[in-house]
Amino acid sequence: MKMLYKAIIFDLDNTLLNFELCERQAILGALEDCAVSLDLNGISETIFLQVFETYNSQYWRQQEIFSPSELIEMSYRSTLAQLDIQTDQISNISQSFWHIFNHSGVMEPDVNEVLTVLSHNYRLAVITNGFVSAQLPRMQAAGIEHFFEAVVVSEAIGFAKPSPEIFHHALSRLDLRPGEVLYVGDSLTHDYAGAMQVNIDFCYYNRKNQVLPQGVQPKFIVNQLLNLQDFLD
Repeated sequence: MKMLYKAIIFDLDNTLLNFELCERQAILGALEDCAVSLDLNGISETIFLQVFETYNSQYWRQQEIFSPSELIEMSYRSTLAQLDIQTDQISNISQSFWHIFNHSGVMEPDVNEVLTVLSHNYRLAVITNGFVSAQLPRMQAAGIEHFFEAVVVSEAIGFAKPSPEIFHHALSRLDLRPGEVLYVGDSLTHDYAGAMQVNIDFCYYNRKNQVLPQGVQPKFIVNQLLNLQDFLD
């Protein structure tokens, strides 16, 4: 059954952009920028990334207390200490991380093609949790920012998904009602939960083919963005 939507709103990270690959580029690229060689220290990239991610996820829980730059610096400091890698460049590494990350636009498969096709028939927008200084330049780096009429970033409006306010904000920017839009995202906690609260139809981008928890019923499920066209005209 074809649905008659006026707009399609996308999540950004792990829906349009591949967050993991963008982050990986930044984590390793910053070391290279500051002449910290993992090879010379006998550490594989995989091990470094695993240790970094462990600290990083712990520290980001304290984002009410520390700035993003401080959190990244703490993650590097702890990782380098645990792996016994000596450097006096930690604050430079952290700055380099942000520079690389904020300009890294590694996309999910087929994004350009999908947006090009959909933009002929639908108004397009983005709702993303994150920082304006990161999300907008990353969309520009990927070359996709021109597709979107509205880009709503949580930092700019003071509400993050799944809170209904960020969805209402996007609807008012587009001057549309909930029934006139489809929301596409990869997160059941942020995207699905948020869309459900405001009665917006949700398409779950199940990029890793995960089994859905009991009771979770998105309107549509795709594991490739190209398949969006199957139920849109």
